Amino acid sequence: MVVAPTTEPDPPDYRQELVARPETLAIMRRIVSAHLDLWDLRELSDAATLCAHELLTNVMRHTGSPLCTITLRRRPDGVRVTVSDSDTEPPERRDPEWSEESGRGVQLIAALAAQCGTVTRRDGKDVWADIRTTTTSAYAT
Repeated sequence: MVVAPTTEPDPPDYRQELVARPETLAIMRRIVSAHLDLWDLRELSDAATLCAHELLTNVMRHTGSPLCTITLRRRPDGVRVTVSDSDTEPPERRDPEWSEESGRGVQLIAALAAQCGTVTRRDGKDVWADIRTTTTSAYAT
């Protein structure tokens, strides 16, 4: 009789419905960081946490409703952070003056992510950012 070694399954994707508010952002940063630690992707924590923060801030500031869903999907080469909301307008990339205090979120996400984009649905959109490691993990999707 051959007994296969017991291994714990990989943790599932993380998905959370929430109301994007200032007090929610700090909690979500901690949750994103904790999941990346759990997935042994600590090196991506700062970039993924900042992208999640910016995506949620965009929901808060630029959509008609603060209701949204954040999804973290572990990938062989990193993590995909997706925020889904009910607004069909894609985020606008701006080129703010140096003295402006806001308007750099989309640029920041694009700089941190290997790829990012928007998928428009009939009832809203998904805005995503792929944060990648420098090496490919053994994890397979």
